[in-house]
Amino acid sequence: MALSGLKEIINGFPDKIKETFSTLVTRIKDAANNIGPNKRKPLLIGFGALAVLFLILIIAAGISSSGKRRRASPDAVAGSLTIPAEELFIPAEPDFVPEFIFERERRRFWSLEDIRPYWRIPDSSDRWREEIKSAVDKLMEGIP
Repeated sequence: MALSGLKEIINGFPDKIKETFSTLVTRIKDAANNIGPNKRKPLLIGFGALAVLFLILIIAAGISSSGKRRRASPDAVAGSLTIPAEELFIPAEPDFVPEFIFERERRRFWSLEDIRPYWRIPDSSDRWREEIKSAVDKLMEGIP
């Protein structure tokens, strides 16, 4: 029984809005007829601006309330913004040291032919002897 009464109210709602709007318009017309012709035009412009402002407020309220219903809960929003730990932290170092890979086997004995590409004879041995002597003297001065 309550549903049928609700159905009648919902069906009659547009008619009630139309009736209210028409009575409002007739009252405004009556008030405008009672006012002099010089004040009638600004009054109608004011009422028109007020009606447009009222309409904009109703539309804005409808948009903001519908936007609130569509928003997700804060927990759902926070869950979608999480950064994976792999991207946030540097990975840990391995617990083992990798083996050193030699390019060739270590030699036990070097022949003169093997040493030649790496050995250089200084041009002036006296100059190098003085350099070495001054470096050793500097090191020895630091020792008590």
